[in-house]
Amino acid sequence: MISWALIALGLLLVLIGTLGVLRLPDVYSRLQASGVSDNAGLGLVLVGLIARNGFDKADLILGLLLVLLLLTNPIVTHSIAKSTFTLEHREKGEEQ
Repeated sequence: MISWALIALGLLLVLIGTLGVLRLPDVYSRLQASGVSDNAGLGLVLVGLIARNGFDKADLILGLLLVLLLLTNPIVTHSIAKSTFTLEHREKGEEQ
């Protein structure tokens, strides 16, 4: 029962983040919505799947996927934000 609640809450967070990406006006706001919801939502889904199966060999792979998600998502979000920031300032410099 707890595993289904974790999975449902995770899917709800991913849905809210997806709506935020579609509705928010600029890149930075969209990154905030997607970064937070992906980490929290997909993390809860993976923890729910681990709890649902009991702890066996397949859960080691799910745990590794969770660690990979928690390490790579902030890096990717930061890279997108930095490249957008650089591109915006480069365009402003060319106009002046």
